[in-house]
Amino acid sequence: MPPTATHEDITTYLKRVEKDQIKPHCLPDCTQCGLAACYFKIHAYRERRFLIIVDMTVQPEYAPLVRFRCPVCKKTVSYYPDFALPHKHYTRQSIMGFTENYFASDTTTYQQAIMDMEQLGVPGYPGGEKSLAPSTVHRWVTALSGLAHTTQTALNLIGQENPATRAYRDLAQLTIATGKFKCPSRKKQLLDCLRLIVVEAFFKATFNLSIFTNLAIRCAFT
Repeated sequence: MPPTATHEDITTYLKRVEKDQIKPHCLPDCTQCGLAACYFKIHAYRERRFLIIVDMTVQPEYAPLVRFRCPVCKKTVSYYPDFALPHKHYTRQSIMGFTENYFASDTTTYQQAIMDMEQLGVPGYPGGEKSLAPSTVHRWVTALSGLAHTTQTALNLIGQENPATRAYRDLAQLTIATGKFKCPSRKKQLLDCLRLIVVEAFFKATFNLSIFTNLAIRCAFT
């Protein structure tokens, strides 16, 4: 079973919010007027439901997202903790983990990607009314493929830190099995998503840090 954010992760974030430790400095500068993010002011707290997986059971956790506002043009932007992705309820760890499962082999299906082979089942909600669906992983692949700018920025940083890195060579060798796509646009999405997964691994090995801790926020999740 892929990793998931834990209750402790979310509690730690909640304590940071309560202590006013969430600052706008890691946010990108205002995309509308160009004001530096360090001048942003807290605008609102918006509760978000996060879904974590504990013993094959999907459990909800609640925490506020801190929303900042540019004092010049009034544009607002949210700060996302590193276990969160925009517009997603499942945590980043689960999203990345199940997506990695899909790329484990050329023949892995979306159904197989969400299957726990030890438990011979898929994560479900209390009461058994529904479970994690294969189509959800399909959508996660699409969403992660949209972080091409973040991926390239991370790759540039890796190259600057370690000019001898194997990241460029490994990325050049990536391929997508023909059975996983039916059109060129889907092939590109799959390849962009796989590039993110590979670069994330190199980024962690190089900086002992996830792309999603600060970099993805600075790149506005693009």
